[in-house]
Amino acid sequence: MINQLRAQLYMVRHGLTVPLCLLACAVAAAFYMVLQHQLATGSLGPAEANGVAGLSDVMLVSLLGSLIYGAVVSLPFETRSVHNALLAADRATFVTATMVIAALAVTALSLPYGLAALLARATGEDFTPAVPTPFSALAAQTGELTGSEVGAIITVTLTSAVLTAAKLSVCLPLAFWLKRPLVVMAAGFAWGFVADLLGGAAADAAGLDVLVRLTPFSSEHTPAPGSTGGEMLAAVAVSLVFLALMGLASWLVLRRADIK
Repeated sequence: MINQLRAQLYMVRHGLTVPLCLLACAVAAAFYMVLQHQLATGSLGPAEANGVAGLSDVMLVSLLGSLIYGAVVSLPFETRSVHNALLAADRATFVTATMVIAALAVTALSLPYGLAALLARATGEDFTPAVPTPFSALAAQTGELTGSEVGAIITVTLTSAVLTAAKLSVCLPLAFWLKRPLVVMAAGFAWGFVADLLGGAAADAAGLDVLVRLTPFSSEHTPAPGSTGGEMLAAVAVSLVFLALMGLASWLVLRRADIK
């Protein structure tokens, strides 16, 4: 397993997809906070808020996260290194290593937004959320930044990052099946919005609300500045279980696949 993880990490580090996606998120997060400050000061009118929303983590991480899942899974098949990997270990180990590295890469996409929110709070300036996301809510808080609030921002950021990676992990079995990153990106991006709509509708239906809470698509798992430690731990636990299930589904797809 360790060698498989090292091999996957080596390919990710020496590829362009993940570093470029991280750079794009870092730049977008910085501009996102600047534009939200302009909304608060009135320099930017409400009509321009739709353009600001395009830089939010809801849009960008969903899009680039789906791309990363597809790219990380597809790369060993494109370079033919998958043959060496499967000679060194079984398919379950290969799928597990791929899932872990891909999930960590997607989790990292949310971290620039958390850092941007922390820096925004440190400035003491006003920010108006363009999109109701955890990071917008963190930046919009007022008052002096304390040590406990810094810890809360870090905790909310990590929880939101893991939750987002779990939501997008439906791309994993799809990527093992299709092995086409751009197709996986489009499907994952569309699925993210559809799943949230279905999750919200099912949460209001009698008997389905309990089932929805067992998935990362429940709105109750979305962290906020006022979330308790228990609520965020529950969100992380649900996310990790869901990731494991998507890993199992990926193994079922690859188990009988004909690898050329």
